[in-house]
Amino acid sequence: MKTLILLFTLVYSTSTFGQSVKRPLLQFDGYYVTECYVEKGDDEGSQDYLRFYARGMVINVGTDCEGTVNELKEWFNLNAEQVGTGNYKIKGRKIFFSNKSKTGLVMYRGRIKKNGIVKFKWKSQINGSKGHNNYKFFPIAGIT
Repeated sequence: MKTLILLFTLVYSTSTFGQSVKRPLLQFDGYYVTECYVEKGDDEGSQDYLRFYARGMVINVGTDCEGTVNELKEWFNLNAEQVGTGNYKIKGRKIFFSNKSKTGLVMYRGRIKKNGIVKFKWKSQINGSKGHNNYKFFPIAGIT
């Protein structure tokens, strides 16, 4: 009887305690933001924002550096006219997508890091420019 109880306890503990809750690689309750960057001849600087949705969509917009993340909350969504939209794919920690806006297409490929940062290389089909950016996650209360 003691052996049976010990066996049952061992099976139960490994089946429940050995499980871990898997978090999604991307976070959906906020924005991924680049640091402000200033190009030659530009006095204001700009930064880029990405928002990922659990159903596989992504939107992006570039703004000047004077605004705050919370100021985008009211209009930075799938219905906004001024955002680029696309669908992302994740393979392991690699992520790929293209975003299309009124001006054209930008292709992204990157790697999701464990610290809330996504590193992207991008190439614009609009003007041929290319580059790379780190996007840091910022949670935003109350976004839908």
